[in-house]
Amino acid sequence: METDPEAFYVLIEALGIGLLIGIERERSTHKPSEGASTGVRTFALASLIGAISMMTGGVPLLMVAVATVAIIRIVSVAQQSDPNIGLTTSLALVSVVLLGGFATEKTMLAAGAAVVIASLLAAREMLQGFSRSILTAAELRDGLILGVSILVILPILPSLEIGPGGALNPRNLFIIVVVIMLIGAAGHIATRVIGARLGLPISGFLSGFVSSTSTIVALGQRATEKPEDARSAAAGATLSSVSSLIQIGIILLALSPAMFTMGLPLLFGAAGAAALHGAAIFFLALRRKVEPAVLELPSQVFSIKAAAGFALIVAVVMLTSATLNDVFGNTAVLATVALAGLVSTNSATVALASLVAAGQISAVDGALPLAAALSANTIARLLIAWRGKNVTFRRIVAFGLVLQLAALWLSWWLAALLRSWFADWSAIISQ
Repeated sequence: METDPEAFYVLIEALGIGLLIGIERERSTHKPSEGASTGVRTFALASLIGAISMMTGGVPLLMVAVATVAIIRIVSVAQQSDPNIGLTTSLALVSVVLLGGFATEKTMLAAGAAVVIASLLAAREMLQGFSRSILTAAELRDGLILGVSILVILPILPSLEIGPGGALNPRNLFIIVVVIMLIGAAGHIATRVIGARLGLPISGFLSGFVSSTSTIVALGQRATEKPEDARSAAAGATLSSVSSLIQIGIILLALSPAMFTMGLPLLFGAAGAAALHGAAIFFLALRRKVEPAVLELPSQVFSIKAAAGFALIVAVVMLTSATLNDVFGNTAVLATVALAGLVSTNSATVALASLVAAGQISAVDGALPLAAALSANTIARLLIAWRGKNVTFRRIVAFGLVLQLAALWLSWWLAALLRSWFADWSAIISQ
């Protein structure tokens, strides 16, 4: 049994919840037919009814209160000329009764839920404008696909270890695909929101979360069509490598923290070189008073075919790497991961991190294959950039990729040297 001060505070909170949502409904409801019946007083009383019902009769009486308020609301709406009027307000009114009762058990959680509901109600025009004007049909479709993947497909996938050493797990493999889809969707949304204002360099950076290779191709075409934008396009193409390396770091951290620790010097060195080079080119473009153009991104957030192809590449690389590792040892992993890196650094990274997480190779032994995969992909992008028709673009991008390659292997060498020194000092101290 609660003491009187506690009960008083609960009632005050319930009153505050009703007033908060009631004020929002009072300001948002402009139809005369909903005037006094759905205003501040109605919501405040509904919340107090929920709290008093829960305090005096528990959950059964609260359910009776909810049903009573719902019936009264239905009768009130039925008397209006339009039977569809006030559907959102009706749901909000029932929610307030439940929140009033919930406040007696979880005070802060009920208050937080009330703030969320009030914010959702107040954002009606913004949400309607977003869904009708900003959100495209393709983005809605891909959003639904992503939602089905997370909420429907993922829960029913079995967690089974298949193949040599249990290298393949359908559930874990699909989780990886979902993570890549989420990262790509985030980059697409961010590009739509701020890309038009900040131009090619920022758009190129954000597009790198989807595909650095595709970004280089698109910006190369832009430089060919508009030579005056070549430097800004080259800056965006170079900065796309930074976001791609950030994405690889996220994948490593999610799948194998140990591999992330070993790979961090390589990623930091290559990303640092790309960031400095891209920023320098961007500032030079600004000094020349070249107005950055806007990268026209595809309306499609991600492709089902591409996602399925990515999953297939990951499965093949993981299975092949595990098989060759069992037969030939870590040398086969080096060759296999490097080969996968030509197609996709994500698939190579996933395969390598999964092998490390499964204990098939150590994180230290995974540093060299990671460097080989990143190098193979960098060389592939270098060849693509060099095929560009704009001389300025291909020279700037090619120089940046060579710089990244040099920084990558310098970081790998320094990291290996530091590990060797640390091992020697540990051995001396232990003696």
